[in-house]
Amino acid sequence: MLSLVEDWKVSGLPQKAFGLLHGINVSTLRYWVAKSKEQEAGSRGFMPSGSAVKGEQIEIIYPTGVRLKVPRDFSLISQLIRL
Repeated sequence: MLSLVEDWKVSGLPQKAFGLLHGINVSTLRYWVAKSKEQEAGSRGFMPSGSAVKGEQIEIIYPTGVRLKVPRDFSLISQLIRL
């Protein structure tokens, strides 16, 4: 998501044209742009924290403040983020 927002920024294209070119609904792109601005402003969505050393745990912090410490298993983390 963030890499596509960056690609859009450097493209110089209007969001609608960029979305059409990349097969992204313009409302989805607008949402991603808004979310990226929130992150730049220091707003938190999901924020993994902790060390990235293999075997250690990663802490997932949900926007509601709920914190989960889980093994460094990216498939598990992906599922938890979607909750």
